[in-house]
Amino acid sequence: MRIFWLFRSNLKNFEYYHKYETLKEFEKKCHDFYMLFPIWLLKNDHMDVVVIWRLSSIPVKDINFVVNGKLYAQRWVKNFSEVLNHPKPQMSFFRGGFPEYDRVTRLKPKHFGLKLYLATGRRIYPQWGGIYDVLLQEDRRDFRANRKCLPFFKMASPEIFFPYLNLEPDQHEQYDICWPCNFEQIRYKGQEFFIRSISRNKELQKLKIVHCGNKPNVGKKLCKKYGVTNIEFVGSVNRERLNVYLNHSKFGLCLSNNQDGCPRVITEILGAATPLIIRTLTRVLPYYKNKGVVEVNDLNIGERIKDAIKNYSKYRIGAMWARENELSFDNIMEKNINSWVKCLPKKK
Repeated sequence: MRIFWLFRSNLKNFEYYHKYETLKEFEKKCHDFYMLFPIWLLKNDHMDVVVIWRLSSIPVKDINFVVNGKLYAQRWVKNFSEVLNHPKPQMSFFRGGFPEYDRVTRLKPKHFGLKLYLATGRRIYPQWGGIYDVLLQEDRRDFRANRKCLPFFKMASPEIFFPYLNLEPDQHEQYDICWPCNFEQIRYKGQEFFIRSISRNKELQKLKIVHCGNKPNVGKKLCKKYGVTNIEFVGSVNRERLNVYLNHSKFGLCLSNNQDGCPRVITEILGAATPLIIRTLTRVLPYYKNKGVVEVNDLNIGERIKDAIKNYSKYRIGAMWARENELSFDNIMEKNINSWVKCLPKKK
């Protein structure tokens, strides 16, 4: 029996998606790619059982879904060492890079099958002596010559982020740019860089820009500091509403610097088939910088955005093609599973 384990952080709090009682509701409303892709593994007959492991200091009842007659289970343990009492999986996926992962992999390394590790930021490499077979990376600049590294591909939920194909052309142009980012993470997301760039460029000052994210007052203060008046701050919005804003914008914007992990908004923008403006510094695989994507740097941002707005139709067509082909959920997951299977031990 092919079993897949996913360790989803060391946090003990419950997520919003734990309240969903049916598979249909879960798939439709859960945005978390790491919770969704194991369902794809079951639907496409790559696995027979999936178990998502979480921590809890109190007993929690399993949440079980049946996917094509196969089990998708969310389970809670007080300590990850308890999983050693369960049948060995073919693969284990460790998402987040926490010390609890490293400790349990050292206890009995062979019990986890192929051990896949994915983390971002300062935990991008295991820090507490964990034993893993493959390090998954979202930027090729992070590959290490002395470790087995593979690219990791992800995509936004196609049930939440999708193009509104029935919109009239002018409805896609309500805003020139939709800028989803949190001002809570001001050191990483390029907020001051963009607002300062607008203040220095008359073409950027002509654009109609909508910002979606928390702490809008921080953004308004930066705009006042630099004399920028063409950004509308709508505050935090849920992901369904963000998809609406993206569909009513010519471009989505992501200007994270290289201190940020691969931003989730990249796939959310491309999932809506909205052309993407992205900074050269931003951590992401080259695979995503293809059709429908405009890459800018600190020197050419004004010129590149001006040209992109002028040629919006071309980028829109490219983004639509990519959404249905290269960036389809099926294609993204085929790229992942095919590379993982090649790392499995050869059968004797």
